[in-house]
Amino acid sequence: MNYIKKGQDHIWLPYTQMQSHLKQLNVKKTRGSKIYLSNNQILIDGISSWWSIAHGYNHPYIKKSIKSQLNKLPHIMLAGFANEQTYKLAYRLCQFSNMDKCFFSDSGSTAIEVAMKMSWQFYLNHNIKTKTKFISFKNSYHGDTSGAMSLADLSTGMHFKFNKLLLQNYSLNLPTNQNDLNKFEEFVKNNHNNIAGLFIEPMVQCAGGMKFHNVKILEQIYLIVKKYNILFICDECAVGFYRTGKKFAYMHSKIIEPDILTIGKALTGGIMTLAATMTNNNIYNAFLGDDLDLALMHGPTFMGNPLACSAANASLDLFERNNYKKSSIRNHKILMDSLKKFKKYKDITDIRAIGNIGVIEFKKDWSQILKMREQVINYNVFLRPLSNCLYIMPPLNINIKDLEKIIDACDQLLTSTI
Repeated sequence: MNYIKKGQDHIWLPYTQMQSHLKQLNVKKTRGSKIYLSNNQILIDGISSWWSIAHGYNHPYIKKSIKSQLNKLPHIMLAGFANEQTYKLAYRLCQFSNMDKCFFSDSGSTAIEVAMKMSWQFYLNHNIKTKTKFISFKNSYHGDTSGAMSLADLSTGMHFKFNKLLLQNYSLNLPTNQNDLNKFEEFVKNNHNNIAGLFIEPMVQCAGGMKFHNVKILEQIYLIVKKYNILFICDECAVGFYRTGKKFAYMHSKIIEPDILTIGKALTGGIMTLAATMTNNNIYNAFLGDDLDLALMHGPTFMGNPLACSAANASLDLFERNNYKKSSIRNHKILMDSLKKFKKYKDITDIRAIGNIGVIEFKKDWSQILKMREQVINYNVFLRPLSNCLYIMPPLNINIKDLEKIIDACDQLLTSTI
C-alpha cells in the first residue's frame, strides 16, 4: 500500500501554505551527507535537516547505541527512577558545556519554555516579583510554542498575527556599534527592575536570516545585563555543537558564562528528538529548601528518555573523538574562499561565513526564493533558502568534494534565478 499517496490528503506540513506548496520529495533512505529519493536521485544535504544532522545520516555508531538501549530500556519516567543513560548524559553534558545542572525536555521550543519558567521562578524564590519580562532581539527566533513566540520580533514576521495574544516582552535592535550599545545600556538601566532575562542566539541569528554579530558585541551585551542583575540566556539549539566552529557559540568569548544554556537539534546527532536546559549552581540553588513551592514544578513525560539519551551519549562520543574544531577551520576557509565569487551577481548584498555556516544574501523576493527551492534539486543538492538568503549548513563531517558540489550548485542556482 502506498501510504505516501494515501497520507498526502491528511498530513499538515510545517511553515507551508497547504493550498499551493511544492511537491514533497519522497525519501527512500539516507546515509552520510546524502538523501536518496525513491526516483533514484541522490541529493547532498546542504542544511542538515534543519541543522540537526551533525555526524551524517544513519551513523552506525549512534545506531548501535540505540539498538542496544532499545533491548534494555526504551523508556522509564524520570520521576522516581534513575537509569544509566540519562544520568550519564547529564554528567557529560555539564562537563562538555561548562554548566552545572541539566534539565531535559523534548525539543528546542520546550527547552526555551523551561528557561523562561526557571528565570521567573528564580526571582520569585528570592521574593522579587517585578521581574516578569525578557529582552530578545529583532530577527531572533526561539521556537513556535507560545512563550518562545513571545521572544520573536512581533512587529513583523510569521508570528505578527499573534502579537496581541502573547506575552509582551522587549524586542530590541541587536547592537552593531558603540552608539547602539550605549542606547541598549540606557534601555536596560531604565527597565532592569522588570526584566528577568535576556535571550540571545550567540554569534548567529539563524531562522531570522542567518545574521551574524561579532564576539565583542556579544561580550558587551553580556557585561551590560550582568551589571543590572539580568540573567544571560544563550539559545544554542541551532548554533551549538561546532556549528560556528566552537563547541558552543558563546565559547568564542573567554569571559561569557551563561546563566542558562538551551541545546537541542545536534544533541543526538540529529537521530532523535531531545533537548536540555542547562544552568549554573546559582540558579539551581534558588530552588532548594524545605518548601515544595520552591521546587521547579515542571516535567515533560518523556524528559530524559533513555533511548534518546543513548543516542546523545553516542553523539557526544563522536564530538569528543572527532576533531571538529580542525574541520570547522577547514570548512570555514573553503566557504570564505568560494563564496567570494558570488559578489559578481548584482543582486547579492553580502556574503559571509562562520565555522560551518556559509551565507549568500540577496535582495528579498519571495517568488524568487520559492523558485530557488523548486529548482535546487536539479543540481542534486538540497538547500532551503529563507528570508533573503541562500545558506549552507551541512553535516559537520561532510567531505570536501560534497561541500564543493553544494557551492557549485549555489552558483548554478543563482545564475538561473538572479
